[in-house]
Amino acid sequence: MFNPDAEARKKTQRALSKAFPRTTEGFAALLHAQLYFAYIPLYVYYMRESFNNYLPEPDVLVKPRGIEFDIVDELVKTAVNECNSKAGSLMTNSYHAKVLRLEDAEQIVTLTEDLNLGELPKTIMPYEVAKSAIIEAADRIAIIDCVCRNTRGEKGCTPRDVCIVIGEPWVSWCLDRDRYLNGHIVTQDEALKVLRECHERGNVHAAFFKDVAAGRLYSICNCCPCCCTALLSQNYLTAPMMAGSGYIAKIDMDKCVNCGLCEKKCNFLAIYRDANNHVQVNEDLCRGCEGCLGVCKKEAITLELVDASVLAPLDIKALKAQMNA
Repeated sequence: MFNPDAEARKKTQRALSKAFPRTTEGFAALLHAQLYFAYIPLYVYYMRESFNNYLPEPDVLVKPRGIEFDIVDELVKTAVNECNSKAGSLMTNSYHAKVLRLEDAEQIVTLTEDLNLGELPKTIMPYEVAKSAIIEAADRIAIIDCVCRNTRGEKGCTPRDVCIVIGEPWVSWCLDRDRYLNGHIVTQDEALKVLRECHERGNVHAAFFKDVAAGRLYSICNCCPCCCTALLSQNYLTAPMMAGSGYIAKIDMDKCVNCGLCEKKCNFLAIYRDANNHVQVNEDLCRGCEGCLGVCKKEAITLELVDASVLAPLDIKALKAQMNA
């Protein structure tokens, strides 16, 4: 008897398989990819659990339950351990993100054709692996629940439906395989609305890349520093999880009234008080996420471009223009 769901799964399985080379390493990456995309809630749970007790305020985490998770529990844990073992170095880190300004994120979710910029230079993505700006079927966009927020249970921030998956086979794989993500197809306008609402909340727009997403950009998450696994590991374990936007926050001390709102809102713990109790920006920690701009009532904070030879934005229009020049 014809089963449309089974046929859809076969189709997405074939599409995922094509993303990896037919080598021993390719088959290993494909297995890891299937565990990641089919069981993201369990995968992220184990990532967060691995360092939860090292945080200033450890959470009581919510582990996904069900026979399907029980069956793959040890396999997922092994995959997470492999990923975590690489996370401490730019040379080996295989799961990371590029911080985006709102306008850079908007460019990605409004693409009118497939994107293939190849491997991004180190000035944009400073990692050795997983840095390809390739998006196939760019108009296929899905919104899924933030697994990091769900992992914290009732303490997790709301709303939950703030993660944007872009392109194939990632969108279909998430929709066909994981009923816990609450995934649904959205239009580009709907994706823009999510980005802008998250921007108003001061969230970090982060374009995620992963080795088992064939090394490609596959999602834009809108991250908060209390829930996001990547942000927490960056802020408290100094793991290089998020490359800067190419901009850095600057405070105009003539306009600043030293209210401290920016210090409280900083997503990267980069704003602090100096010996004179004045707010300052630690430029080594700042990732130019724009989170502090929205809370400054005196417009005393601006973002300034970093030296492009050191760190440049993920500006799709500019990069495409360079390729076509």
